[in-house]
Amino acid sequence: MDVIVTYQQDTVKVKNLINQAPQNRELKSVVSRKKPASILDIPEREQAAELSEKKTYTPDQIRNWRILQENKLLINNSKYITPLTDVNFIQSEKPDPGFVLPIRLRNTTGTDWLTLLIFFGIVLFASIRVAYAKYMGHLFLSLFNYSTSVRMLQEKNYPVFHGAFRLEAIFYISLSIFVFQILHLLKWENAVPSPSYFFMILGIVLLYFYVKKLMYLMLGSLFEARNETREYLFNMDNFNRSTGLLLLPIVILISFAPTKTPVFIVFAGIAILISSNLILLQRGIFILLKKQFSIFYLFLYLCTLEFLPLLLIYKVVVVE
Repeated sequence: MDVIVTYQQDTVKVKNLINQAPQNRELKSVVSRKKPASILDIPEREQAAELSEKKTYTPDQIRNWRILQENKLLINNSKYITPLTDVNFIQSEKPDPGFVLPIRLRNTTGTDWLTLLIFFGIVLFASIRVAYAKYMGHLFLSLFNYSTSVRMLQEKNYPVFHGAFRLEAIFYISLSIFVFQILHLLKWENAVPSPSYFFMILGIVLLYFYVKKLMYLMLGSLFEARNETREYLFNMDNFNRSTGLLLLPIVILISFAPTKTPVFIVFAGIAILISSNLILLQRGIFILLKKQFSIFYLFLYLCTLEFLPLLLIYKVVVVE
């Protein structure tokens, strides 16, 4: 029969069971159990650390120290500041420039005579604009309307010849100035900004167009196409007159442009010349094909008088 025993612990008096715990003799011999030292057992310090005495200097030492400090401030071994003999004052404060416009270099070569030529071209244009305004309207219309060109050729109005002559003068002057400006901008080695050089260019331009017209008349007689050749030359004169009016503002802008190298204006003038020649070439092909002209002779006719001189000019001016 099993007996169940219940243990009851007194909650008021608790027995200390540490003394009844088994003692390990080996561990007791290793661990040293000492009583901690009390704060009261530390002896009180009898005297505080002695303060370091303040170092004193004699008047001679102080005077020598001040002399050494003054010697470091000397300028050129002198105790006095030497007055400046320069009367120019240095302004340390930066002045306020205010509103300043940007400076643009103008492409000027000191060619006042060129301004007079441009002014002469403007005067010619003004005289034509007042007296021959209707003729100028028909002139620009004939560039794109072939029937207008034929009607102007058949009329042969004598008073209109005066306006046509002035327009041709504007064309030769404007083209010569434009060539002169291009050679100057390209810095061609033979280009000299002088009136004699300009008039030499003007003479070359006049000679080129005169020889070109003479060659057209000779070939027209050779191929029995005199009427077609005269009609083509009349259209060429109309294109030259209108091109001169378009080149006049171009040369004015190049002369008085605010930029140093007005490249875009020069390209605009070259584009006007190329466009005018292409439209004239188309008109010439139309006139010659109307007579049932041979394509081979037409190609030879136009290449000899239109493309070959331009290639020679390009080789002389640009390549060389």
